[in-house]
This record gives sequence, structure tokens and C-alpha cells, in this order.
Amino acid sequence: MNYKSPRDNTQDDNMTKISIIIPVYNDADGLDDTISSIVKQEYSNYEIIPVDNNSTDDTYTVITAWADQYPETIQPAVEEEVQSSYAARNTGVKNANGDVLVFIDADMTVPSNWLHTIDAYFNDTDIDYLGYSIELYTPEGKDGYWGWYDRKFGLPSEYYFNNENYSPTAALAVRSRVFDMAGLFNEKLVSGGDKEFGKRVHSHKDLQTEFATDIVVFHPARASFSEQFKKSVRIGKGKSQEISGGGSSGERDLSIALAISAILPPDPRRVYLAAKDQLNPVSFIVLYIGVTIKMYIELYGAVKHL
Repeated sequence: MNYKSPRDNTQDDNMTKISIIIPVYNDADGLDDTISSIVKQEYSNYEIIPVDNNSTDDTYTVITAWADQYPETIQPAVEEEVQSSYAARNTGVKNANGDVLVFIDADMTVPSNWLHTIDAYFNDTDIDYLGYSIELYTPEGKDGYWGWYDRKFGLPSEYYFNNENYSPTAALAVRSRVFDMAGLFNEKLVSGGDKEFGKRVHSHKDLQTEFATDIVVFHPARASFSEQFKKSVRIGKGKSQEISGGGSSGERDLSIALAISAILPPDPRRVYLAAKDQLNPVSFIVLYIGVTIKMYIELYGAVKHL
């Protein structure tokens, strides 16, 4: 029996069964906001799988409280063996019952028609992998440079899809068969697993991909330098893991890549294309400075990992 949303008390037999997978580590408040948003969907045929990845705060208490309230909808899972958001996502995949699997991060919120629109894409087309837009917003009381930077450049999912062949796992829906055909996420990576997975899917001759500009989810901006620093170090470590995964030859490639990164500034064309709005010259320069700072922090994260 499927949970029927308070907004939709009728069950449409044509509705796709959707599994929503939320990896979470030490984000009790963020997860609470996300689940609160999801259960307001104008859609009824779905399950929510929050996957706790060894949290040490009240995260699992929040999960069990929601599961007690909606026992037919919320199916908790735990990933204890590997500390990685991609390992947690893989655990969610293995526990999912849906024909379509949707990924979202704890601390995000969604509009009430989110699942209806996703369902329409998968019912009306033969696509297997669907990326869509992420709108970042600055949390109240956290205005400043880095919040502005993140809103402009933080998660340009359409740019990633069109230029790098992937969509962030914060805004991704796939048919369940994709994991049988392309494999699971690489859970050894601390960052970049969505990119590595997306490239595998895009290169698979029997899988179709698409980007939906009319689906939008909401993500709070990382509005402080410390948040940006942690993210950039993690990204740098993920890049070094991906490049050096092949052994000694991979390590040589990594050394070359790091040397190039240390010499060359960011490509200004990429910054311009990835920015969410048209920028005047001054705003572009200010944004470009932030991109350059973060690039060298990523370099630091990669070197630190080595």
C-alpha cells in the first residue's frame, strides 16, 4: 500500500513508483527540512529512503521520527561500512523498490509538483537518466560574498550536463535499470562520483539522457569561506582519487595535471558559461577571482591527499 499525500487522495495506476534516496551525515535539521518538503508532494506513489552514513548527531532520531509518522512511505537505511555519500547512495539503490530512483541531498527542498513532473518525463519519453536545475538561495542572515558567489556558480547543473556529461546527484533521476547496465556509484570517491557515474551512463550505447529546464529544486548556498574551503578540499581530493585510480601511471598523470593546474588560471569562458545570470564586467571579474581562489584550494586538497 502506498502513502497517499494529503494533497492527493487518489491513486493513479499510471503513476510510476518513485524511490527518493537521501544520503545524510550529521545534518538533522537539513534532513528534517527536506523530508518535510517531500511529503507535501501532489503525488502518491513514492517512497523515501534516508540513508544514515554513521551520523553522530540527532540525524537518526529525525529519521525514525519521520518513519514512525509515515511507516508506509519512509524506509530508513544505514550505511556503516564505508564513510562516503556515494556508498550511502548505493545502499539506497539496493533498498529501493521504485522503477525510477531520484536523488536529493539533505538540506534541500522541492516544489509540490516535483515528482509529478519527473513522472511525466519518464512516462512520455524513453529517457533513462534525467538531470534538472538547482536554484541556490542564501539562508536568512548569511548575506555576503561567498553566498553571492555560490548562487552564481555553485551548482550549474545545466552547464555540467551540456559540457561535462553529467548532472549532480542533488538533481538527478534515473530508471532503476541504469544501475544494472552501467553499475553503481564509485563509493571510493569522496567527491566527483556523480561526474564519474554520469560519464559512464552517457557513454553507454543503450541508455538515453536528457536535461529538464522546467524541473527546479532548491539548495541553500554555502555562504561562508569555511564552507567553501571544506567543499573545495573535498573536490580536490576526489579529483586526485579519480586520476590516480590507475596506479603508478595514474599518479604520473596526476602530477602532470597538478602542475598544469598550478600554472594555468581558470578558463574564463567556462566561468562565463556556468554563471547562472548574465554578468556585467565588474561582477564577472569578482566572480572569476572567487573561482581562482577555489581552484587553488582544490589543488591544495589534491596535494594533501597525495
